[in-house]
Amino acid sequence: MALTLKFKNPEQVKEKIAIQGETIAGFSKRISVNYSLMVEYLNTKKFPSPPTAKKIADGLEMAIGDIFSI
Repeated sequence: MALTLKFKNPEQVKEKIAIQGETIAGFSKRISVNYSLMVEYLNTKKFPSPPTAKKIADGLEMAIGDIFSI
């Protein structure tokens, strides 16, 4: 069974990206995550793999456990 990581609060993640002065598209490009997938993760239609969750957390300068729940 694959591990499912879900954003605890997708709106908070969107705000954090905006506070960093980035768009979702720019953030996605910077962390090398496909923009369409990033939008689906933020809309909780899909869930990132652990390596992708790490890229997102690192890009936000946060710990995975602070933004994702299992």
